[in-house]
Amino acid sequence: MSPERSPDQRPNRPSYHHPVVIDPAARAPVGGTGADGRGGGERGGGDRGGGDTGPSGKAGDAAAGGGQPATPRTNWVKRLTTLVTALVLLGLVVLAVRHVARDFRPAEVWAYVQLLPWARVAQAAGLVAGAYMVMTLYDVSALKYLGIKLPYRTVGLGSFAGYAISNNVGFAVISGGSVRYRVYSVAGLSAADIAKIVVFSTTTFTLGITFTGALGVAIGPEVGAGLLNVPAWLLQGVAGLVLAGLGAMTVAAAVTHKPMRLWRWSVALPSSGVMLSQIVIASLEILLSAAALWTLLPAESGVGFMEFTALFCAGLAIAIVSHVPGGLGVFETILLLGLRDHGPAGGAIGALLAYRFLYYVLPLVLAGLLLLVWEIRADHGPVAAWRRWRARRGR
Repeated sequence: MSPERSPDQRPNRPSYHHPVVIDPAARAPVGGTGADGRGGGERGGGDRGGGDTGPSGKAGDAAAGGGQPATPRTNWVKRLTTLVTALVLLGLVVLAVRHVARDFRPAEVWAYVQLLPWARVAQAAGLVAGAYMVMTLYDVSALKYLGIKLPYRTVGLGSFAGYAISNNVGFAVISGGSVRYRVYSVAGLSAADIAKIVVFSTTTFTLGITFTGALGVAIGPEVGAGLLNVPAWLLQGVAGLVLAGLGAMTVAAAVTHKPMRLWRWSVALPSSGVMLSQIVIASLEILLSAAALWTLLPAESGVGFMEFTALFCAGLAIAIVSHVPGGLGVFETILLLGLRDHGPAGGAIGALLAYRFLYYVLPLVLAGLLLLVWEIRADHGPVAAWRRWRARRGR
């Protein structure tokens, strides 16, 4: 899996529409200079990408609007809002853990893990592998959208390793973004190109989790209604509005290329075909991930797949907002609260532990090994520099 050499000329990039980017600071029409690829989030956290001037003559290809410099007061408000949100979520998680812990028996959890049939574990592992393979299509579709051609082995390594590491560490722009930069920059991509890939992939996941979660609630609202203590029809109505909104955005993308303005927010739309492909890719990845965990649940839980998928999407979304690395504890708490009336807690916790190992730990180990082999075989970087130093010493 040796890296490609940087081309003498960067690939030609055709003019393209802007991906969906929501920028609360945007005040100028699309085409102004965007922010330089900084942001936070993973598995759909709020990555932001900056753009260079492309052949279309517009700067900030991946950003919506020009924006104004942030004032000290704005920065202070953002920090305070983030801190308050994190503290509120932490308090809710503590209360939820206390509620769930009343039924927690370690011996029961360990017994369930030991008695998990190997066939179900293998099935869950296959679904996880499929989810990660689909996840590489985030970057594949982003590169195709940007008009950049790279071999799949390069894209597969950069995207898989980036997601496997950022899923565990969090702070995707720093962790997953750094991995992508290490791999893609060797193939000739600039920092601006990689920032555009990040923002496109983030948008893809956001569309997918919105569609899949709303569809799951519309089909199976019972778990969510029990968790929130609201009527099922109310959740179905909200889900219907969300799905209708996504449909309206798709139609708008087909008939207009102008950005949508919502108060201070500017939403620049891609073509309807690109938006539909984003929804399909991300929805498939989320469905495979949810199916892996659903397969590991106790048979007596009796929860349907689509209603479980809605709960799974809620757990993902809250874990992302919490900024806890890997959503550790937050994701599990939401799932346990939703499943508290569907069998003993010990079986659900055992299934979550097995899923955490299959979905987080194993891909992290594999990504580390792949990157190690890539660095050893590469003719650049610290390992190559050490080999050249040894060669000079041997002369």
